[in-house]
Amino acid sequence: MASCLSVTDYAVVLGKTAATEWALQLDVAPVPVSLAERDGHVVQFNYLADIAPETNEAGRIVQLIEKLRQQLSKIPDTDPVLLVLPEQLINESQLQTVLNGLHQAFPQLLSHHACQLFPYGRSAALMALAAARQLLAAGEQRVWIIGVDSPVSSVLQQLSSGSVSAVSNISSSVVWSEGAVAMCLSQSAVGLNCHFLASDATVNKQQDEPAIAQLFSAVATNIGSPLRCLYLADCGDDEFTARWQGHYSRLAALVNRETELNFTGFATGELGAAGGVYRLLHLYLGYLQDNEPGLTLQCEISDRLYRAVAVFSWQTASSTTDC
Repeated sequence: MASCLSVTDYAVVLGKTAATEWALQLDVAPVPVSLAERDGHVVQFNYLADIAPETNEAGRIVQLIEKLRQQLSKIPDTDPVLLVLPEQLINESQLQTVLNGLHQAFPQLLSHHACQLFPYGRSAALMALAAARQLLAAGEQRVWIIGVDSPVSSVLQQLSSGSVSAVSNISSSVVWSEGAVAMCLSQSAVGLNCHFLASDATVNKQQDEPAIAQLFSAVATNIGSPLRCLYLADCGDDEFTARWQGHYSRLAALVNRETELNFTGFATGELGAAGGVYRLLHLYLGYLQDNEPGLTLQCEISDRLYRAVAVFSWQTASSTTDC
């Protein structure tokens, strides 16, 4: 029998809280947002209080990972690390600045020969998952996926100095935040079972999200059972919502009245690249705690290029379905 995926260690640090357990329960234990004025509008945001607001993006990424490492039971310096990074770091100079900062702070991190970088935003979480499965199948005992991003950094640098109390002219329902999420994957006889995993970069500005259309159509073709839950990368931006909503009908045969839609971004705030890894961990822990059957779809949409979709189920000891 092929092996499933098991998460043996994890930690979460978010702009709303640096405590892992709280960060995973923000839907039932919310944290108030901060308000400030930018260009005559009120914006909503959260940032980690231990990091000075004037710290630039590269500095925030390093400090977020430092806070993350403090909560892990095992430091991942000797294992393969698949590092999920902000999409704008495709720019070589920006990426090098971040990598230099990480190397200076954590010399052994990314030292394993199988480490890989995924500077592709939210979708990179599922792209890294595909690489992790390959490494585990090739004999690696543990593979880490670590996602980190600070979308709030650009907001902090542009904000007016004083907070405001009026909320009547909030420019957007998006709450800008930041985060770092780590999960250690290994093979197991029980755990997360991946039925479909694909990414696409055929985004044509002249067409309405052909990549999402192709991915949703592929899911509908390859998955024969109803979806129990959909995890969608959405935090309240109308333009972003339209990217997946326009092709939601392609999943019609797999969606029914019992299908749940899960928008973790409304609870966590916008986490950028870290959001994809957060959703992956959140759905895993949901399966682990509930031990319920059924299929879950995760859809990730990066701001610029990539889109990715996966479909999972949970393998129990009593199940006879291969992973």
